[in-house]
Amino acid sequence: MTSITFRYIAAILLLISTSAVVNALQYTAKHDDETGFAILRQIPSQIGEWQGRDYPLEEKVYDILETRSIIHRSFNSDSGQNAFLSIVHYHDTKVDFHRPESCLGGRGVELEKTTKAVTLQSNSEPITFDIARIISTSSNGKTLVYYFFKANRFIGSSYLMMRLNIAANKMTGNDTRGSLIRISTNYTPGRETEAETVLLGFLQDLFPHIENLL
Repeated sequence: MTSITFRYIAAILLLISTSAVVNALQYTAKHDDETGFAILRQIPSQIGEWQGRDYPLEEKVYDILETRSIIHRSFNSDSGQNAFLSIVHYHDTKVDFHRPESCLGGRGVELEKTTKAVTLQSNSEPITFDIARIISTSSNGKTLVYYFFKANRFIGSSYLMMRLNIAANKMTGNDTRGSLIRISTNYTPGRETEAETVLLGFLQDLFPHIENLL
C-alpha cells in the first residue's frame, strides 16, 4: 500500500511539474506593445559616430510578427559606412520568433549560414557569445547579416536555448522578455573582411544599449 501511495504522489507531482513547464512554454498572441515600444524608444538614433534613420514597415509585417515593438533603422557612420538594425522585442514573449532566414530567402537568393563567436566590451569587461552569421547572395549583390537573441541574461544564437531561458525566467522571476537583434550591411564580392569590420564596430557601439535595456 505504501508503494502504491508513493507512486500516486510521484505521478501527481510529475503532472504538476509538467503543467508548469507547459504553461511556461505556451505562447499565445498576448503581449504588451506599449511597454515594449517604450523600451525600444530609449535606443538612440545617434550611437557613437553612427546616425540612424527609421524606415516604416508595412502593416502586414506587424501582423505577422504580432508586435509593434520593432526598430527598423538604417545607420550611417561619419566615414560613410552603413549598417542596418532590426530589433523585434516582445515584453511578454508568448509568440514564436520569426528567424531572419525566413525573410532573407527567396527565388534566386542563396544563403550561407554559420555561427561565429564574438567578444565585446561590456561594462569594462569582455563578454563572448555566439551569433548567427549569414551571407545572402542575389543578383543585387551580397549582404552580411549577424543576428542573436536576448532573454534576460541569455545572449546567443541558439533558438532553443533562448526558449529554455525564457521559460526558466518566467518560472523563477516572472520575466518573459525576449528580443531578436539583427544587423546587416551590403558589400561587393571580395570585400567580406571589410563588411565584418563594419558590423563588429557597429555592434560594439550598439551593445551597451542592448545589454542595459533589453
